[in-house]
Amino acid sequence: MKQLSLFAMALLLAASIASCKKDTTNGKVVFGNTHGMSVTSYDSTFHPEQYGHFSWGNTIDLNGDGENDVQFRSEDIGSAGLGHDVVTTLNCLNENIALLGDIINQENYLHIDSTSHTEDSIWWVIGVYYTYTCERIAETDSVVSMTEKLSLYANNANDSFDSNDTFMSTDVILKNRSYSYPAGTENGDHVLYHYEMNYKNDCDYFPMDEVKYIGFKLTENNQSRLGWMKIILHNDYVELLETAIQK
Repeated sequence: MKQLSLFAMALLLAASIASCKKDTTNGKVVFGNTHGMSVTSYDSTFHPEQYGHFSWGNTIDLNGDGENDVQFRSEDIGSAGLGHDVVTTLNCLNENIALLGDIINQENYLHIDSTSHTEDSIWWVIGVYYTYTCERIAETDSVVSMTEKLSLYANNANDSFDSNDTFMSTDVILKNRSYSYPAGTENGDHVLYHYEMNYKNDCDYFPMDEVKYIGFKLTENNQSRLGWMKIILHNDYVELLETAIQK
């Protein structure tokens, strides 16, 4: 009986050690909690690098191995006719890095609207407006495309995640832009059609001007480590405050 008890105690001890080891490697990570994490802090001297006249951003080595893993990139996109605005993306630079979120099938809808009025008592003018959006404006809107994508989480301090959550190695849009343009005019029998195209680009939303955390999983030599990036998304760039990864 004594030998059996010693054997049972040995099994419990081995299981406890294995459990502790598992928690250290793949345990839950709390955003903002630096216990057991390798942390890199960035101060006000960390500014976006200029890549071109209308493009800037930062590349980041998350695990200190000399290889950049992610890039925050902001780009001024537009033209004289469409107007200008900054589009900001977060890009995965290698297949080892994956971001925390939900994988969804994003539907894009087409909404068609029209207006009409008389002009010079001769022409009946009809305006036709095509609007592409990620949310239905009316029940009659049609689905024009469907794309599998990552819906990135914008996490708060003290939120948590673990290795069983969903990750994807991809590029995500943090801030997009909407635009519209006239698409031509068509004459009929005393009818004049004016066409306009509107692109809402409201599929992607990340909170601006507030501290948020982005979770990630980095895999190397068949072992994964979890981590987070602490950022503030501004109108024309990303302010990086801290990065952390499991030791």
